[in-house]
Amino acid sequence: MKLIKTLSLALIVLATNAYAITDASKVGANAGAMVYCYDHVASSDQRSKYQVLKLQSYEQYKDLPSNERARALLMKKAAEDGDYLGDRLDKRRCDSLRKMLYIQYN
Repeated sequence: MKLIKTLSLALIVLATNAYAITDASKVGANAGAMVYCYDHVASSDQRSKYQVLKLQSYEQYKDLPSNERARALLMKKAAEDGDYLGDRLDKRRCDSLRKMLYIQYN
């Protein structure tokens, strides 16, 4: 089942040229990464920080034009599975993204 899901995603990516990193791709990847980091990486004292960034990044995702939201959705779903723009999300990467997004949104 996972193989079918992966192949389907790959076909969609090839068909929509979603492998090109655009601003919409980054917005989607950031939103998905905050979901993943909140669920899998955040310690109890960091959960509130990730929660705020999760909401802010989702708001930015929702504000995308509909024609860019499809590409962002692919990147968001990939990041929610732990793949941030081709890199695996781990504690170090999540901390780095959290700090970068905090500066960006505040």
